Amino acid sequence: MRDRLAAASAAGLLAALGHVPFPVALRMGAALGGSWARLAGPRTRDALINLRIAFPEWREVERRRVLLRAFENMGRSLAEFAWIGRWSEAELRGRVGIRGREHLDAALAASGGRGIVVLTGHFGSFELLAAAMVAHGFPVAVVHRSRENPLLDELLSQRRMAGGAKLFARGNAARGVLRALREGRFLALPYDQNCRRREGVFVPFFGRLACARAAPPRIAMKSGAPVLPVFLHRQADPLQHEAVVRPAVEMVSTGDLAADLRENARRMTEALESEIRAAPEQWVWVHRRWRTQPPGEPRPYPGNRWR
Repeated sequence: MRDRLAAASAAGLLAALGHVPFPVALRMGAALGGSWARLAGPRTRDALINLRIAFPEWREVERRRVLLRAFENMGRSLAEFAWIGRWSEAELRGRVGIRGREHLDAALAASGGRGIVVLTGHFGSFELLAAAMVAHGFPVAVVHRSRENPLLDELLSQRRMAGGAKLFARGNAARGVLRALREGRFLALPYDQNCRRREGVFVPFFGRLACARAAPPRIAMKSGAPVLPVFLHRQADPLQHEAVVRPAVEMVSTGDLAADLRENARRMTEALESEIRAAPEQWVWVHRRWRTQPPGEPRPYPGNRWR
């Protein structure tokens, strides 16, 4: 019953945002996110803890300003998620430009007909990124984390596939993603979430060790595909976005697989941190990124059971 209620509530909210004029939906989303931050809704405490870890030199008023703007961005992104599948490819191309095409062209040339690993995260209107890349003519496959609620997971997956992306569930995706790369697809790998110790390696993230998933660098190493950071930046006009393509992350290959895996995970995480530092109000700060810690290290979040 709880799963049904959660899925029905999410479907109702997406339907409401999708059936009003889009500028109105965007304002509604921003108002919802801003109110959530001001009223200290669930996960705002975690977001503030993360901001204190990432920016210890900031005053608290600066962190709360970024927190508010980040939640407003999340609300706008929710409205855009509701509209995926309603826009034509031409409309998506009009809303989302691409900056750094030279890096994209260089990666395509280096791939030798294989696909590209797109290093990204929950940044800007991240759900819109895959649909926008498809609209620009790039075949995208996305590795996503399945929800514990199967009804909610199906709802979100249907919305994502409405944008034209192929989906792979994390944990059961190894053969599928390697095949997708052989087929020349752009494999989008969000790399900004915590994982359990057995699934990852510890690398610095904003000056504190965080557990980064080992699978994405392992996929890149095994396939030989270029790793290209791509992040969707919301512009000053909140209706407009720019997919910013950075130079490919140079992956190391010394023959020491464990050391190479750790170093490549560090490099991928460093590229992500650099993007967040440039526009911190566009990252989703609510995730407990530092939940898993090395043995003996204090855990920053109350009620944390993961080790």
